[in-house]
Amino acid sequence: MSRLNGGLLLLCLVSWFVALTGCGSAVSTEYVEGVVTVDGKPVAEATVMFTPVTQGQGAPATGTTDANGVYKLTAVTVGEAKPTAEGGTLPGDYFVGVIKSVSATAMSEEEAYEKGVPYVAPRPGEVPEMKHEVPQKYNDPKTSGLKVTVQAGKNTIPLELKSAE
Repeated sequence: MSRLNGGLLLLCLVSWFVALTGCGSAVSTEYVEGVVTVDGKPVAEATVMFTPVTQGQGAPATGTTDANGVYKLTAVTVGEAKPTAEGGTLPGDYFVGVIKSVSATAMSEEEAYEKGVPYVAPRPGEVPEMKHEVPQKYNDPKTSGLKVTVQAGKNTIPLELKSAE
């Protein structure tokens, strides 16, 4: 099954780029990493999004979890400078969102071939059903209920999510 993080991730990234465009040299950021878990189990291939609580204080950042649920942030942009990959973000308070959705239906032609099963094309206009492997309430940084502080130096910020509350 292919991972689809959908329109929400695209909307967040586009809004970050519109709000903070720029290019140039690298900027000094604070390293941020952590482990994403849902009910104590690590989540692989989830997208983590940090959004500054106060616009202009901090820098939006994203990261993708590895097979062990570990994410490393990369700031999207910081003023006129372009930050380095996995370089973290600026100090400040952030709302946090985590998203991982997969298609619960139609597999791709390549997946069908790899599994040795007949490929069934989706019907025109059919939208695949989505399964949220990270509860949907965590998808939007501003409404997820997750808020963290990035400080100067190396930051380890675990994100311990619950499937039901």
